[in-house]
Amino acid sequence: MAEALLLGLTVSLGSAFAVLGALMVFTGVSRHNTPPIFSPDMEDQDAVFVFRDHTLVDCSDRGRQLLRVIGRVQDAEQPGEQASSELDTLLAHLGRHFADLRGQLAQLAEKGDVQLVAHDDSGLALTARWRCGLAHLRLTDTSADGVLVAMDRLSYKALHQELHNLRDVTRSAPLLIWQSDAQGQIIWANCAYITALHDSGQIRDQTLTWPLPPLFADQDLTGRLGLQFSDGPRWYSYQCVAAGAVTLHFATPIDATVQSEFARREMMQMLTRAFATLPIGLAVFDADRRLQVFNPALVDLTGLDPFFLAARPDLGQMLHTLRELRMLPEPRDFGTWRDEIMKLEQAAASGSFNEEWHLETGRIYHVTASPQPGGALAVFMQDITSEASLMRGYKAEIETAQNILDVLPDAIAAFNLAGQAVFANAGYVQLWGRDPCSDMADFGIEQALRDWALRCEATPFWAQLGTFLADPASALELTGTGTLRSGAPIALRAQKLVGGGVVVTFRHLRQDRGQSRSGLETHQDLIFRLDHAAPALPGRDARMGDVAAPVAERGKFRSVKHKGSRIRV
Repeated sequence: MAEALLLGLTVSLGSAFAVLGALMVFTGVSRHNTPPIFSPDMEDQDAVFVFRDHTLVDCSDRGRQLLRVIGRVQDAEQPGEQASSELDTLLAHLGRHFADLRGQLAQLAEKGDVQLVAHDDSGLALTARWRCGLAHLRLTDTSADGVLVAMDRLSYKALHQELHNLRDVTRSAPLLIWQSDAQGQIIWANCAYITALHDSGQIRDQTLTWPLPPLFADQDLTGRLGLQFSDGPRWYSYQCVAAGAVTLHFATPIDATVQSEFARREMMQMLTRAFATLPIGLAVFDADRRLQVFNPALVDLTGLDPFFLAARPDLGQMLHTLRELRMLPEPRDFGTWRDEIMKLEQAAASGSFNEEWHLETGRIYHVTASPQPGGALAVFMQDITSEASLMRGYKAEIETAQNILDVLPDAIAAFNLAGQAVFANAGYVQLWGRDPCSDMADFGIEQALRDWALRCEATPFWAQLGTFLADPASALELTGTGTLRSGAPIALRAQKLVGGGVVVTFRHLRQDRGQSRSGLETHQDLIFRLDHAAPALPGRDARMGDVAAPVAERGKFRSVKHKGSRIRV
């Protein structure tokens, strides 16, 4: 029994020594083949990262949480972008706080240790060490002093919701927003700014490196900035606000405003070129009555010095200068002239100024003024000397022709194509007792025809005359005779004029000394036999020529009732 126990103990000890030797050999081989790993002191408030080249080997819980948050921010700011390595993501985030971060870390293998402090008010400190081909980065928040900040869950949710809202606002804002540090480097930008970087061709690849390149590097940051894109230039209104050690920049698109200003400038140039060729003088005054626009015709008409007009005088100065140049109607005294100037401005502001200036030189200017939007005033000056002279000549000719026609013994009236009376001489007014040209209630040729028929004995000739006047395709001339209610015979001639007008001439038929009694009786017989069914006989008058009497309807007798009780068949 004792031997069995001794044998079992010997076997157990041998197995234990064998296992222990194997472990010693394995441990020795592992230490010989694998370099020793540097184990940094992992504190709760520090974010520690271990990189081999660009690959993350290990990190602390705080570092893993920081990378997760940075990744979400990058996805929100650059949706659809290809994910970069953990080292590029971390350096892009830390590059906003540490100046020349990539250049400092590039010398880490040579220096071994690098200590960096944030240049802003974030209170961050970065410690980098190079150990056995591994880069150890420790990010410390010096403002925390190793103390955790306690926060209830409701406050945390509210803070988290506000953060999401701010991210949504900056991501969807149509204006460019970026943030620069004290050295002028861009440490943050919204999606519109990054998109503008890509569209303008300042970023060739999809990888962003911090700090971002400035969009307006070759321009002074003033009130208006321009940027060239593939589809044309774009314009922005620039503003900046200081926020502690950083500066917030805002660039609002104003393409519509710039296009409107360009179109207005083009319109002004086009109007200026058009006004330059006008023979009418133009002067536009603003609400303060300062001259803003004038054309060369104003200089030619008034003789004002162009340099004087270019100095933008007010309306009073311009009128005083015109008075000195004797380009205004000279009043009796200066006080009256000054009152006229005030009336001119008041009448022009109400849009009722319209005058003719008769100058001492014999020239006549037609001056009008009209109000414009915004209280402006436009004054137009036109030389109407030749037109006025021509109108005076026409008026003199018309008056002369009127006087000549008034002294004729015949009664003459003219009607236009529409039947309106356009002329009647003194003989016509004396014969018929009314002037159709001066009577506003006159109805033209129809009313004249009724007046003629009512003042004369009833004969078929008046119906024939009405048909002649109403039918444009009728003969060019119609003659006839009639008898006034007073018993005086008259001869009538109606003639068509070029253009469709009609002129009607009336002439009194009187017995001459050499005319026989039988001739007059024959003429009267012609007049009073017009109602008979027999054809009319032609007669001749020494002053009027051939007079054709109207023909009554054959085979028909009419009874005509004249003044009194006598009935003639």
